Amino acid sequence: MMKTKFYPNIWQVIPYSMDTYQWDAQGRPITDVVVQNWVASHKGVSGMELNITGFSALDEQGTEHVIADFKGNGAIPIRGLHKGEFLKSKSILRLAPGTYTTLRFYLGKTGNSFIFSDGRKEVVREFQYLDFEVVNGLRIRGDEAPEVILRFDFVPFSKRRTLWPFGQLFKGSRGFGAKLANSMDH
Repeated sequence: MMKTKFYPNIWQVIPYSMDTYQWDAQGRPITDVVVQNWVASHKGVSGMELNITGFSALDEQGTEHVIADFKGNGAIPIRGLHKGEFLKSKSILRLAPGTYTTLRFYLGKTGNSFIFSDGRKEVVREFQYLDFEVVNGLRIRGDEAPEVILRFDFVPFSKRRTLWPFGQLFKGSRGFGAKLANSMDH
């Protein structure tokens, strides 16, 4: 009998649940930020692959502060809170102390796509940038750890999408029963 290892997804990290344990080596707190996008939540987006060429933050007055420029050579997969995945950035906290409300990702002309809750993947070309609103704002005081955890609040994948293969397994063939029923007519 073959043994199979099974790793359940119950160990996913929930934002803000372990705040007291998110410290760097010098004892500074690591900032944990949840961001959401209005377009993504209304269209039912569960994930994105973005070819990011630039990254900036907007403060409370709407002033844009450039954080970093990227070469934009490949798509970065971004998944939501429901998957337990996140991005880390060491360049956000180089901003001047203050409160920031929005993070803006500038996109390349190709290599951008949305993954919807039903599993469809759609190539996106109509956006030059995507704005992600920071839930509860990002307050930078200057004494934080040099990295930020970015968690994206997307729509979870539908249960129908994840259970569909199992349903097909137990569904069986419909044609077999009809052939067997008609063969006993003699």
